[in-house]
Amino acid sequence: MGLSAIIVKSRSVVWLSLLVVTVARIDAYAQQGRETPTSQHEYGTRFFDQLGRIFGRFRDADLRQVFQAARPIQCSDLVMGTGEWRAVAFFNENRKLGDWYRKSIDEVKHDLAVYSFKGSCDRQSERLRVTTKFPVYESIQAYQERRIGFNEIDVNVNAAVAVSFNIKTRAYTFDLPYLFRVPNPNGEPVYTLNPHHVSDRYATDVRNHWECKAVKSDDVTYQFLICRTNLISVDSAGSTGDADSAFGAAAYSILSDGREASATVKLTFEASPDSPEDR
Repeated sequence: MGLSAIIVKSRSVVWLSLLVVTVARIDAYAQQGRETPTSQHEYGTRFFDQLGRIFGRFRDADLRQVFQAARPIQCSDLVMGTGEWRAVAFFNENRKLGDWYRKSIDEVKHDLAVYSFKGSCDRQSERLRVTTKFPVYESIQAYQERRIGFNEIDVNVNAAVAVSFNIKTRAYTFDLPYLFRVPNPNGEPVYTLNPHHVSDRYATDVRNHWECKAVKSDDVTYQFLICRTNLISVDSAGSTGDADSAFGAAAYSILSDGREASATVKLTFEASPDSPEDR
């Protein structure tokens, strides 16, 4: 692929990150608006400490190696509870294109972008789907200008797409054909998951490819996903190409459902000859 294609993908990642940061900051105005439901077991006091440590470790690391070394996540963990995951940190392979992470519960609770995993985790017939929701950019602007209330912000709800497990990469993967092309003064196509207007139509020439694995270490008890995302071109016949592997073409999002991981241990003891069960 030519240099222009690499620039397109890199700049689209910048646009995606800027929109998410904008959404993260609307909580400064949200005093009595709609809040994301969270239980007392979600996003506890240690959550942001652990997220900060993860962000610090990943910020200067080779993200490709970090992703390859990450472990697969259990299907049951993806769909646990409401199955709702939110972006809590963002990196681009090329650090010049920016990174950020959530620093407070308010930022998380007022984030309207959601990835909802649902389905069956039966090993013989595992069927997972993910539904995505993203706020409309002009609606966010209207809220920031105090022209509408927080609960009046328009949210675009996309149809669910299939999620599959890739044995080779040990990652859960899915494609989002829900990108919007936005104006760019330089003339190169730029895409975003957040529509600018309610009436915007999806672009048909690209898809957003996701691969997600678990972030696990001795000092991490909450559930985090590291997801690598790329743009994939789609030709007029509907066939897709491979994700661009050029440096800077991939972005990495850290998602979390805010839950602290738990383990269930079942102990079984063999009854002794003198136990009441043998009498």
